[in-house]
Amino acid sequence: MALDKTHDHSDHRSKQYTWDKKTAVWYAAEYGDHISNNLAINNIILGAVDILLDIGCGNGKAARLAAEICTSGKVIGIDPTAAMIRIARETTDENYTNLEFRTGCAEKIPYPHESFTIATAINSLHHWQDYKKGLLEVGRVLRPDGSFIIANDIVVGDTCGHGNGPLEKPEHIMSILDQAGFINTSLEKYYNEETGIYLISSKKP
Repeated sequence: MALDKTHDHSDHRSKQYTWDKKTAVWYAAEYGDHISNNLAINNIILGAVDILLDIGCGNGKAARLAAEICTSGKVIGIDPTAAMIRIARETTDENYTNLEFRTGCAEKIPYPHESFTIATAINSLHHWQDYKKGLLEVGRVLRPDGSFIIANDIVVGDTCGHGNGPLEKPEHIMSILDQAGFINTSLEKYYNEETGIYLISSKKP
């Protein structure tokens, strides 16, 4: 299946903790409902009682999809940009009683140890200012045997579309997960008519 429609975010989203309001509004409109959110959530094994943390939640699309599955659990979306969190809240129906959004970054997740059964990072890992510190935080807030799921768009050249560096290819990401102490790391690819994603799954020991 052709992947020439897959978006490359590398030129659009700067690697910073926060954006200004204008940038947040633009990104939410341009990429907030990107099909990668659906592809990721639809291919993650979620249960009704799961407690999920979506890191870099953007406009909240993926978190809303997850909340429709985790009906007896909880879904929390965090993003370092306050303007993005406002957008997520404004675009979320009040009937999502099991869903909340909060300003926060991967490097300092504002929740206690072992709070979540699953954490997701959908097209967000490359925006973390310090991914090594962020991975330690993910490990801290996951419960034992909790899952960490990373989703990235597939772009031409079998890369994640975010430029050269340690997160360029999915196998690089799998390697840093192993180095960070996660186990049972695996890679799957999922496609629809518009795009494809790498879905990298790992477990906290």
